[in-house]
This record gives sequence, C-alpha cells and structure tokens, in this order.
Amino acid sequence: MAVIARTVADERWATEADLIAALKAGDGHAFRALVETLHAPLVRMASVYVSRATAEDAVQDAWASVVRSIARFEGRASVRTWVFRVVLNRVRTLARKEASIVPFAIAGPEADPHPSVDPQRLIHPELGAHHWRDVPARWELLPEQQLMSAEVRSVVIDALQKLPGAQREVVAMRDLEGWSSAETCEALGISAVNQRVLLHRGRTALRAVLEEYFHDH
Repeated sequence: MAVIARTVADERWATEADLIAALKAGDGHAFRALVETLHAPLVRMASVYVSRATAEDAVQDAWASVVRSIARFEGRASVRTWVFRVVLNRVRTLARKEASIVPFAIAGPEADPHPSVDPQRLIHPELGAHHWRDVPARWELLPEQQLMSAEVRSVVIDALQKLPGAQREVVAMRDLEGWSSAETCEALGISAVNQRVLLHRGRTALRAVLEEYFHDH
C-alpha cells in the first residue's frame, strides 16, 4: 500500500515502489518529502519513551541510519513501518539505559498479572458481581475545549510514559498516530491477539488516569 507515496502528494511517486526507487537513487527531494511526512510522528512516538530533546536527537540519528541503509532496504515492509522500526529500536535502547522501561520482549500481556479493571469496580452494592459500581464517565458530554486542553494532553502523555513498553507502543501507534491493527502488528512483530490485549490494557490504564483527573477537576 502506497501510504507514503500518497501522503507526500508528488505525482512522480504514484506508488511506494516509485518512492523507494527514488530514495535508493539518492533523490534528495524524495528524502526531504519522506522526512517532512514522518519526522513529527516519529518524534511523538519517541517522546513517549524519552524527553522531547532526546527524542529529537534519536530521530535525527535514525534518519542518518535510514540514509546509510536505504540501499539495502528490500521492501518486505512499507517504508513507514521500516523507518518506525529504526526509531523504535533506537529509543528502546536509550530508555532501557535510563531504566525507564521493561524490554519489549518480556513486556507482553503475560508479563502483566494485574486485571485491566479493578475488580472492586465490578461489584455493585445492590446488583452484586459483574455490575459496575460506578459507571464509567461519558466523556463525549464534556466540553470539547476541556478534552482538548494542553493540560489534558499533558496528563495523557505522562500516563502513557508510565505504561509498560509494549502497551505504550501499541497505544501510541493506534491512538496517537492512527495506525491500523494490521500495520501495528507488522511494525511491532506481534500477533493480532497480542495487539488487542495490549491495546485494551493500555487504554484501560489511561482511562483510569483520566477518570481520576476529571473527577478532581
């Protein structure tokens, strides 16, 4: 699928294969277009692991790596997926050095023994088990400016940074960058079932943080 070729909107790159050929040929315009398309999303992804300044440096390093290795790119994945993998490998290493994450290889669903929802929330004082004690808040009823405020975004990013590495990556790709389930599985090398579990747990954790925030505000 020519995701990048369509995004950069250049008629010379009708397909992703055309874009890849241009990159391998050393076409500076093609490379600049790729950077303009992916740099901001890459920095956002890196920022859920490390500071903004470190994220910028990590992405710059990744671009240098892309330039050095584009000739060897075999097209088994999309260009976007490949570049994101380069960045993820870089920021995982940086974050691991800072001891801020669990390595992805051991951070799957089996590494998290905690339930997605506090069991006490599913015991109603009158209706009993399997009923919400307090029904989750309906955020669509909140003012849009409150949901979109810089403070709320800061709360979300802070909570995202505290998630286990695997959940963090899946939630960031699906909910921050809008990747599909299939694209996320391909980029991270995980199964569809694993992706669904990680997404559910990550979203549940973020929802709990936001519920507490809106309750206090």
